Amino acid sequence: MGRPRRRGLLLGVVLILVLGAPLLMLARYPGLFEAGWFQALDGGLRETRNNLRFLIYAGKFITRLSLNPQTGFYDFAAARRQADTDFERGLFAYHAGDFTTAVAMLEKAIAARGESEDRLFWLANAHLRLAEAENCLATLRADAPAQAGGAMRFPDHVQPMCTLPLLRPHMRRASTRRAAEILQRLHDQHPDDRVYHWLLNFSYMALGEYPQGVPPADLLATPFIDTFYGRRAERLASEHADLAFADRAAALHVATFDAGKGVAVEDFDGDGDLDIVTGGNFDTLRYYANLDGADFVDRSEAAGFNGITQVHVITAADFDNDGFMDLFVGRPFLHYLLLRNRGDGTFEDVTAAAGLLDGWLDDEMSFTWASAWGDADNDGDLDLFIARWGMHIPLLGGILAQPFRGARFFVNEGGHFVDRTHASGLGKIVHDRAFIGAAWGDADNDGDLDLFLSSLVHRGSRLLHNNGAARFENAQRHGPGFMAAFVDVDHDGQLEIFQGGFTDAWTSTAGAVFGEDLGDPAGGSLLLRRDSAGQFRADSGFFDDGRLPIASMGVSYGDLDLDGCLDFYLGTGNPEGWFVLPNLMFRGDRDGTRCGKRASNISMLHGFGTVQKGHGIVFFDFDADGDQDVYSSLGGMWPGDRWPNQFFINESDTGNRWVKIRLRGRQTNRFGVGARITVRAVDARSAPIVRTYLMDHKTGFGSAPYLAHIGLLDAIAIDGVEVFWPVSDRRCTYPAAINTLAHLDEADCR
Repeated sequence: MGRPRRRGLLLGVVLILVLGAPLLMLARYPGLFEAGWFQALDGGLRETRNNLRFLIYAGKFITRLSLNPQTGFYDFAAARRQADTDFERGLFAYHAGDFTTAVAMLEKAIAARGESEDRLFWLANAHLRLAEAENCLATLRADAPAQAGGAMRFPDHVQPMCTLPLLRPHMRRASTRRAAEILQRLHDQHPDDRVYHWLLNFSYMALGEYPQGVPPADLLATPFIDTFYGRRAERLASEHADLAFADRAAALHVATFDAGKGVAVEDFDGDGDLDIVTGGNFDTLRYYANLDGADFVDRSEAAGFNGITQVHVITAADFDNDGFMDLFVGRPFLHYLLLRNRGDGTFEDVTAAAGLLDGWLDDEMSFTWASAWGDADNDGDLDLFIARWGMHIPLLGGILAQPFRGARFFVNEGGHFVDRTHASGLGKIVHDRAFIGAAWGDADNDGDLDLFLSSLVHRGSRLLHNNGAARFENAQRHGPGFMAAFVDVDHDGQLEIFQGGFTDAWTSTAGAVFGEDLGDPAGGSLLLRRDSAGQFRADSGFFDDGRLPIASMGVSYGDLDLDGCLDFYLGTGNPEGWFVLPNLMFRGDRDGTRCGKRASNISMLHGFGTVQKGHGIVFFDFDADGDQDVYSSLGGMWPGDRWPNQFFINESDTGNRWVKIRLRGRQTNRFGVGARITVRAVDARSAPIVRTYLMDHKTGFGSAPYLAHIGLLDAIAIDGVEVFWPVSDRRCTYPAAINTLAHLDEADCR
């Protein structure tokens, strides 16, 4: 009896371990368990492997960031001192931006320990980044001493060596050539690795030897290549010859050199001009005041921004309804900030006084990914949802071992914020989950703002229905993605949802450059459209290259040509240094006077296709000439990813018309956030032109002004502008004139 009993006991222990481990995992790490479960169900083996490789890489280096008491920034200074091998010293030098040292240390490691795939790959990356610094960045900084506030004077059209297609070859070619040689060896040894193959071709582009210098067997000839270098590129340039843009960031003194992240554009000093607030992870918050549309001046110190570091996301909102635009600043590793505008473009920190730090732990970390403002309870002031990385992952040290809270929903009660995360029904939804995008919009047209949350996790994104009392319930799950926004692309009065994609470098490269079918979900940006049953379904055909699976970070949209059809600029990238893919500009196609069926890729034009990591993006008319310009904050996850920002000034002459609209809420919040605008106009043939607009701050790391700028094609007259005011529940029509700014007041809505 003893032996069978012992066998039974052993079997019982095994069953407990086999069945109990998942249950324990589910209880302790429900978010991680759910992520793994849906990844196994939805993701293919290759995608799962690539995601795991990405997470291991990102986690390793995030956990080695530490606060530098001498600078006040988190950086790799301590990690570099503590590294005990040449290989590690090379990796931390690379991420710190010291590429010369990185190459030397990696070469030394190979000499001592021999070659390996990992060592060769990092050496190739270090040479590519060194070549970029010696050529493209050196050209940008030539004869450009640093100016006060971090801005530099760079030549116009500043990206000729680092924008697809590369218009100028590298002049200092030793590192570029060495990278090509190493990548050739890696590709020969691992012919199925798409990143090695793509970077090999990219190296020849940088050398000015593409396509003729690429070994014939290794030459890429795919639709992606044709879009930037082939006949398709020529055709698209001809078809879109009416557009003209020039990067004037340097001339206008806003070419901030940092690891760019957030951008907010608004009239912060009340002079009628649109100003820029921007910043980066390893830099300070900057305020550029607009000088009557002719130039910008750095007024960061006067604004009270000294000492505000580690900037991640920035959104503008008038939280206290006093008529002055305030700022929310999310920061990784540090608590976020609410900065109240005193009315003259100077700000005071009211984060604690406004209740946003109630219950905060001293050592708590807040990795804020997105902030979304909306009047969820329809009481006339703006509430705040903060999307954060709230998923706990075991075995991570460093700063990720600190306690950190997940997403939070704050209700605004007369300028004071109260945490209603649990009372609203969101507590269980956001607990131990990672949300990196958030947007408010009335998805079902019932008069209440619903909430869309975007997550990197399969089936982790969610549309949440507002039952009318700022209580939310799950309406529908969606696939993985990054930043999100509600937008009416076809102007039918029904909002669609834009969701930016997210994939790792290997998956993005295989899908985008090589055109491989990655299945669904593939990680590309897409539109979700509402069907007849009220469910939102993916329309992967809106972007004409399909669900081009290039990871997007900051994303925004506007109207480059004033035809009223929305154009989208996708700031692409992720922490991987070997993610070398372009930012993407899509121009909304038009069918007569109608819009919304698809958008064409014009990323190869005007320097839009920079291969630097893209974050905050805002479309706005800085010089009040009637067309929209585009400000783009560049730079990535690490200190070594610093890059000057771009400012694409619109020099197009399409002859199209427009109207601008500022709202003045009374019962509704001061700037009419959440209001819906419909403009009805006619052209010379009496054909109707209908354009709709949701008043919000758009999406991503960038915050657009609460100033509707609506293209009207070749309209000759506006029949009327209808505004739906959500709090008063009124729908009124106002007069407006072509090519003018209209101020529409809720008090006039009878």
